[in-house]
Amino acid sequence: MATWRPKKIIFIGTQSSLLKILAKDNETEVISSVSFLETLAMRFLPDLIVADFLTAESIMQIRKTERFAFIPILLSAEKITMNEVNATIAFPNIIVCNSTLCTQDIFIEHLKAIMTKTKSILPAKTGAIIKKTVCFVDENIGKKFTRKEITNEIGTDRDYLTRIFHREMGIGLWDYINIIRLEEAKNLLTYTGIPVKEIAQRCGFSTSAYFCNCFRKHFHISPSDLRITRDFKTNR
Repeated sequence: MATWRPKKIIFIGTQSSLLKILAKDNETEVISSVSFLETLAMRFLPDLIVADFLTAESIMQIRKTERFAFIPILLSAEKITMNEVNATIAFPNIIVCNSTLCTQDIFIEHLKAIMTKTKSILPAKTGAIIKKTVCFVDENIGKKFTRKEITNEIGTDRDYLTRIFHREMGIGLWDYINIIRLEEAKNLLTYTGIPVKEIAQRCGFSTSAYFCNCFRKHFHISPSDLRITRDFKTNR
C-alpha cells in the first residue's frame, strides 16, 4: 500500500467532525466565508475545498479565483434540500453529501482518491442526477421506499443510477441509505427511550428484524446491547 502524502484542504464554515478526521493526515486551513479565499489563494493551493452548503453566488466567487477554478468541492449538510441542490447543479467538480456519510471510512477513502486524482467527479449534468438522489434520500429517509420509486422521482434508469451513484460517492446507493438510517437509529437508541421496534419504523426499515441485523453488522453490537451499555455507563 502506497504511503499517504499529505494534501491541502480548505474548510469553509464548520464541518468540525470531518475537519478532525482529515486534519490528522493533511494540511488544513479554516476560514469563515468565501470572502477570505482570495487572500488565502496566494499561499495555499488546496487539493479539496470542504464547505457547508453555499449559494450559487458563493460558488461562482470560488470559481472566479483562478487558482480555485477546478478544485474539487465537497458540500454537505445534515439534511440536503432541493434549493441547495439547485444552487450547485450548474457547476462541475462538486460533490453533495449528507454530513453523516462524510465521516465514514469508506467515504474518506473516496475523498483521498479524488485528491490524488485516481478518481474523478462526474460531469455536472450526470452529477446532477446524484445530487437530486441525495436530496430525495434526505427528504424521505424516515419512509420506506424502493429503487423504482427513487428513479421514478429522479427520472432515470435503475441500473444507470446504481452505477453512477457508486462512481460519484464511492459507496453503493443502498449502503449509503442504510448508513444514514443506522446512524440516526443509533442517536435515538442512545438519547431516547423509544422502543427498538418504533425506531426501526421511524428510520425507514421494513422490519425490526432486518433493522437489528443491519445494526449489528454496522456497529458490531445489537440495538438492545447498545442500550444496556448506555444504561450501565449512566448508572455508574
